[in-house]
Amino acid sequence: MAANMLRLRQVLEVPDNCRVSDEDLRLLGSAAHPSPRQVLGPQVIGELLVIRCWVSGAEALSLRPCASSPGRPGFALASSAADADAEGSGGALPQPGCARMARVAGLPEGCQWLFEAVFAAEQGGTVPQGELDFELEVEYGGGASAKLSDPYSLLPLLPEEGLKAWAGGAPSEEHPPAAMFGARHMELLERRPGLWGTRFAVWAPHAKSVSVVGDFNCWDGRAHPMCKRDGSGVWELFVSVWDLRGKKYAYQVTPADGGPPVVKTDPFGSEFVDPVDGGHDAKVPHCSDFDRAAWGGCFAWSDGAWLARRAVVWAPESWAQQPLSIYEVHLGSWMAGEDGKPLGYRAVAEPLAKHALELGVVAVELLPLSQYPADESWGYQCASGLYAVDSRLGSPDDFRYLVDTLHRHGVAVFVDFVLAHFARDPWGLASYSGAPQFEYEGALGELPGWGTARFNYAKPEVRSYLCGAAEHWITHFHVDGLRLDAVAAMVYSNFGREEDGDAILAGRGTVNPDGVSLLRELCARVRRRHPGVLLAAEESTNFKWVTERPAEPGSDRFSVKVEDLGFHLKWNMGFTFDTLAYFGKDPAARPQLEIFGCKQLAWYLAYAFNERWVLPFSHDNAHPRSLLDQMAGTGVGDAPGRFAQLRLLLAYLVGMPGRPLLFMGSELGDGPWSHKTPIQWRAAEGDPIKAHLRQWVAKLMRLYRELPALHRQDDDAEGFEWLDMDASSRCVYAWRRKAKGEADVVVVVNASSSVVAGYRLAPGPREGPWRLLASSASADSGSDGGVAIRVQPEGVGEFSLDLPCCATQFWTCGPDPLAAPPSPSAVVFEVRHPSAGAGDQVRIVGSCAALGDWQPSSGLLLGATPASLPVWRAEVDFGPSAGELEFKCVLVKADGSAEWESIEGNRTLSIGGAGVAGRSVSVEFGKA
Repeated sequence: MAANMLRLRQVLEVPDNCRVSDEDLRLLGSAAHPSPRQVLGPQVIGELLVIRCWVSGAEALSLRPCASSPGRPGFALASSAADADAEGSGGALPQPGCARMARVAGLPEGCQWLFEAVFAAEQGGTVPQGELDFELEVEYGGGASAKLSDPYSLLPLLPEEGLKAWAGGAPSEEHPPAAMFGARHMELLERRPGLWGTRFAVWAPHAKSVSVVGDFNCWDGRAHPMCKRDGSGVWELFVSVWDLRGKKYAYQVTPADGGPPVVKTDPFGSEFVDPVDGGHDAKVPHCSDFDRAAWGGCFAWSDGAWLARRAVVWAPESWAQQPLSIYEVHLGSWMAGEDGKPLGYRAVAEPLAKHALELGVVAVELLPLSQYPADESWGYQCASGLYAVDSRLGSPDDFRYLVDTLHRHGVAVFVDFVLAHFARDPWGLASYSGAPQFEYEGALGELPGWGTARFNYAKPEVRSYLCGAAEHWITHFHVDGLRLDAVAAMVYSNFGREEDGDAILAGRGTVNPDGVSLLRELCARVRRRHPGVLLAAEESTNFKWVTERPAEPGSDRFSVKVEDLGFHLKWNMGFTFDTLAYFGKDPAARPQLEIFGCKQLAWYLAYAFNERWVLPFSHDNAHPRSLLDQMAGTGVGDAPGRFAQLRLLLAYLVGMPGRPLLFMGSELGDGPWSHKTPIQWRAAEGDPIKAHLRQWVAKLMRLYRELPALHRQDDDAEGFEWLDMDASSRCVYAWRRKAKGEADVVVVVNASSSVVAGYRLAPGPREGPWRLLASSASADSGSDGGVAIRVQPEGVGEFSLDLPCCATQFWTCGPDPLAAPPSPSAVVFEVRHPSAGAGDQVRIVGSCAALGDWQPSSGLLLGATPASLPVWRAEVDFGPSAGELEFKCVLVKADGSAEWESIEGNRTLSIGGAGVAGRSVSVEFGKA
């Protein structure tokens, strides 16, 4: 024994002043004690040390001191009269160095679990203060036994600085809420090395008492009463020795107002049971980064290079210039397995990544995956599980695998997140500790129409809870962005009141300063702590302003200078509504459609540069009718007409400034969507018109990514120029998209059900020829009539087009970004011959075999279609050794006669020189 080890002698008779009061016994026996640590564990009373232990199911208890360690006083037990009495009476002797504890009488039958022992110091010493280290040897009925550590002998567990940050509404990076609260399987490494167990902690400020209940204590609220931290409303307990990982647990909360106890799930739970049968209990996690680093290692992420690249590409100064096309997915109905059940996180990872790559999208956005109770809510009504992934599809590590896989394939991951409200299930957050805790009191805490509760954004702890949850998903699941749902319910206190709907929609609702300040704080935290992560707001009103951006001169934002919320992006619900309303109308009625005196399809540009926009055709637009079902027919048969309209709508979406978002299944014309029914992938494979739509979507997304003019200046008015706002009232629109230093793109839309012949497009002269990249009317999603590329002569600033009905064309004066890399010796010839007729041939004749060695009948034959006339086209690969060539254009008439173009000398071409690869030679017959 160490010389400085304090020796304690057990006192046989418990003095009256050391006895437990009847009130304490009553409270312990009814699971209602507000401060168990004042009764249980080591208690210094005068010159005596009383140790009381509460062990459920125990029949007998002995106490054995542990070896001392730095920071904790050590003690040893001297022989006492108690030992002699036990020996003389024939009772079981404790092991040497142990003290038999006496059962305390006065507790109800079935919970006589309180034991105590009283000690005095020997040789004039004083009994130890503070945390003592001892072990309990427990005997249960039936001969079972166990060795435990007393949870009430531990001093407070959670770090004081972390609790202060929590209570102040600004959780710290060192002690985030997800690390402090919930259930954590851990070793008390700094306090008691080698002591393992599960630490439980919950915030319940209105509770009289809180107990942890679960599979491990038969859900008996008397078994493990928790200890309250002074002034914080936080309750904690460390349950030692047992490995509780995977065990269900909850908290039994007794309200301070005298109401009956209620079993509540853990607001900070990181794993939950599958709610298939109405289950809602949390589980002690297997997959928490905060504790498993000590026992099993963290998840083996492989996306370090992705995260590093994200920080650069989506840096504050550059993210807005990057392409961002989004594919929205409800994972539970995206794809089913052979058994008809939804694919889990791991099984869906590769198919989803492959499909995203085939579509060419930049990001996948997942409908909410926080744990939620009702399938019918699609995840938008969480009752408690903001810190956990939905257990229906797998574990937290399974979800990490999905994110890691998408990142490995170069696809970003966004997640919908709901901080506006929560479901009022009795086991959830509502009146958590007997009174409004997470929600506002009174009417402000209700969201009419939804039947949900609104978070109390004024309360610092709720702000910590919400900000901590958002950062938890960013930090521990590596998501690249969060889309906050129902932001209008956060910024307007009267949101949801039917009588105030119009005013709120117009941005004149009653502003909730609490919600506004929370959103500004959250956005600032994410921008500061997680550069490269994007935040989008689904805000459905004209609130000024939502996104952080400079004001464009002449815009509403320029004249109304108000501090914004700080989001990166805002969903443009008005764009979606107006566009669908337009394409849902019969084409014959469209010329008269206007909004505030502006052509309806052009109205978006009246406010396009007030915010940074996402243009969403989302899950909200896929039920009860699909996008396809909302399209008007064209009078040539409902199905083909509606598919043509949908291809046109999607082209309009990509052509407009903003980030395109498309809900799953819309690329196939699938629907209407139901969370119970997966996409009909196999049926779509055998349907040519659906295959055409899918190819068209993929081509649009590639154009959007590859052409800087279609994305780089999305938020800049200088990046957009109207060429025609349906001036002729024929439903024809044309506009130019621009990016500094890059080729322009011109988009032409014919939204009528008639061919518009001879339409004059005047994009202005450019250095290169104007090239038709894509048309929604063609069978292969290329240009009209199967001609893959159509070029207008270089320098021509105006030309004539025939526009198919319900179709869109994309033109550029630069190279085709979708074309295969050209052969260094390949040349595309384009010849304009306005008078060549039926049966005539246009040929290139010249000084090599490929050009007929000056024989017109053997020259290169050019092709044309009615849609491409008067332009004739052909491509030829001369080979790398062709060198200098001479040629002329020849018209071979139907009667076999040849008409050579009348120019002085021959045209020349050098093969193999610099800049020749993929060259297009555009000429007009007879003009040098």
